[in-house]
Amino acid sequence: MIVSKRFVSAVAAAGALSAVVALAAPQAGAAVTSLDIASGLSFGSSGSYGTGCSYAVTVTATPGATVILLDGVGSSPTEVPFHGVEPVADESGKATATWTPTEKGMHYIWATERLSGTPSLTEKVTVGTGIALGPACVVLP
Repeated sequence: MIVSKRFVSAVAAAGALSAVVALAAPQAGAAVTSLDIASGLSFGSSGSYGTGCSYAVTVTATPGATVILLDGVGSSPTEVPFHGVEPVADESGKATATWTPTEKGMHYIWATERLSGTPSLTEKVTVGTGIALGPACVVLP
């Protein structure tokens, strides 16, 4: 059986994240309650999201909480598209990061509060080939 380095790295990262979340003391009332991926000025025959184009991902969480965002391509979670950014929710509970997908296909954007031990939210989106045109993005199959 051949196992790719990328798969092993993704499994190791997911395992480490699960261990941190499992060992953390839960905070009362802490939870991610919404996840929104703004498509901005993207358009095309393949949907609203394209490779190489950037999108604002906004999470509603407990004010002051650090939010972890992961991008799973297929079923492999990775932090690479968010470049290790862990935004902190402002006074209104909103935390925003920029997502720039690098691969076509089905993506699962996953959000949870760091160390809260609370459930996460996942948003499923399809990414096509993007052609960035300044603030706009043309999405092709």
